[in-house]
Amino acid sequence: MPGFRRQKVHRMTQKGIYSAGVLLIVVAMLSVSGCASAAASEDAKDAINKTLVGHNLTYYSIAGKPMNYTITSEDIVSIEPVTYKDANAWKVRVGKSLPWDLTMSSDGTEILYVDQLFRT
Repeated sequence: MPGFRRQKVHRMTQKGIYSAGVLLIVVAMLSVSGCASAAASEDAKDAINKTLVGHNLTYYSIAGKPMNYTITSEDIVSIEPVTYKDANAWKVRVGKSLPWDLTMSSDGTEILYVDQLFRT
């Protein structure tokens, strides 16, 4: 029976090593995918900045006169991931005293929806 005990311990050790190996692979895959999505996010954020800086948003004064708001890099307050019509997108808050929420495509190159957050 001493051989049986040694063999059982050896199998348990192999299972432990196997489990640790699987766990290590899963952790590595998650960290790599996190890095890839972070890089993709940075690419999208760069594209958002390129798309929006210099873009004009039109609103109307209380007298009904059209007014233009030209976006600068300082006007981009926040960029957050959202879902828009069952697809990945970005919600970009633009402006401080005259704020807008712009929904942009997942690659950051197209404005999908504009929501003016102030009333005139």
